[in-house]
Amino acid sequence: MNMKFEEYYDKVTGCFIGKNIGGTLGAPFECYRGEYDISWFMQDISEPIPNDDLDLQLVWLRAVEIEGAKIDSHVLAEYWNLYISATLSEYGTGKNNFNMGIVPPLSGHMRNVNRDSNGAWIRTEIWACLSAGNPALAANYAYYDSCVDHSGEGVYAAVFCAAVQSAAFFEKDILRLSEIGLSYIPQDCAVAKAVHCAIDCYRSGKTWREARKILFGLVPSSFGNIAGYWQGTKEVPACPACPAQEPEPDIPAAEHGFDAPWSMGAVMIGLLYGEGDFGRSVCLTVNLGEDTDCTAGAVGSILGIIRGASAIPEKWRNACSDKIATWTLRIDQNLRLPKTISELSYRIARQTPNVLGSRCKLFSFGCGEEFDAKAPQNYYEIIPTAHFEYTPRQFPPHVQEDAKELIAEQGKTVRRHFGLYTLLTEYDGTLAAVKNGETKRLKLTFLNMQFTPQYLTVRILDLPEGWTVSTGKEFCVGLEHWHGSHNDNRVTLEITPAEMTKGSYTLILEISTNGRMTKNYLPITLINGAC
Repeated sequence: MNMKFEEYYDKVTGCFIGKNIGGTLGAPFECYRGEYDISWFMQDISEPIPNDDLDLQLVWLRAVEIEGAKIDSHVLAEYWNLYISATLSEYGTGKNNFNMGIVPPLSGHMRNVNRDSNGAWIRTEIWACLSAGNPALAANYAYYDSCVDHSGEGVYAAVFCAAVQSAAFFEKDILRLSEIGLSYIPQDCAVAKAVHCAIDCYRSGKTWREARKILFGLVPSSFGNIAGYWQGTKEVPACPACPAQEPEPDIPAAEHGFDAPWSMGAVMIGLLYGEGDFGRSVCLTVNLGEDTDCTAGAVGSILGIIRGASAIPEKWRNACSDKIATWTLRIDQNLRLPKTISELSYRIARQTPNVLGSRCKLFSFGCGEEFDAKAPQNYYEIIPTAHFEYTPRQFPPHVQEDAKELIAEQGKTVRRHFGLYTLLTEYDGTLAAVKNGETKRLKLTFLNMQFTPQYLTVRILDLPEGWTVSTGKEFCVGLEHWHGSHNDNRVTLEITPAEMTKGSYTLILEISTNGRMTKNYLPITLINGAC
């Protein structure tokens, strides 16, 4: 059944109110290890609390407003580089790689010890809201986003969350939602194991405290090691609800940065053991410890989508300020940050028809400056996809990319969209690294995105003196159009460096299509040294 605009808008608002509540509730306990018994906010909440979980999504909103639905990892990386001031952990590594010419998804993988951490899945709500009822599309956007500064489990967690949140606009059952999310990620990955662990503990009657320990044993987290065991702070002193903690010798040591799997398990524990009670769910999630603002924020956003803002209990709904405060952004007039959750929801709702396309049925062009969410008329309604679980070839390639194909490319294949065609550049095992005299192999796959055959001419510009390439400096690629069979062709470049005198080199592929004046350019940066 289609979703009317009024209900959709209520759910978008509920999503970000819920995220604000959970993030604020968990903020004092972030980075600490402990087991608590809180049932309400433990700090002053009279003023809005800034949170990077939301900050990053405000930049993505602006990217969608300016660039439209055709955004990908490269567009997002440019906006990240321009507007994100944070340089800590995976945020900084991804940005540093990108500034060196190492593009997504290599930027999220190379030399990134925090690639499996929590910085990506915490910012998926915007993709879910813009892709409501189309989990496959939400998963695609979550991949584009997360591979800028993550890979591996960091990407799997983001894709899982986005699919769950998108489906939650139409599906209320948590176990069913988990099945949908799991269908988009590898079944043997640590995120999937953590989600199954939480479900198994719940079904077998174990307490949430027991589930917490079992989860630590299966996928140890390092996040609580950042600040150590909770002893209380000046803002929130130790008390009966959050007493000073003793070390737990039965929690195994964790690999630094390997935090997304445990956190996904914690989100599932909060959702399952909370049993639909909003306050109980977000509090229970904080009581598990570790990355508490992020895990409780995710639980709050999912329940906010399921319930809608109007059904979040009034005492929780009115507890936090509607105002938005930021701390990780470089602000200018072009960014145009929303000042409140209400404005954020309104601006997302305006962009949804652009993202969903034919899956958004327009009734009125009322989403202008006089937009009123309380007006009785419906501006549009959302048409859900036929299958929420991952379905191979659910969409033809010229309509929507395949989420699992994108995930399989992470860390090694750069995907660039050029309108007439898409170019995949698959790197060999050393990724962007090159050595003098050693052949570097790059596999190029061209995908025709038009319903007409094409011939492409590829010229290699700026090839350093003495370097050789197997194809020569110019070659052609013929493409058939997609008509139910295939639309691709492949070429392998074997590049052999010689007389290397610099730390980095950038080759340029100039690509032109016969009969058209348009030329596209793909820079390929190769690093000589320890990268």
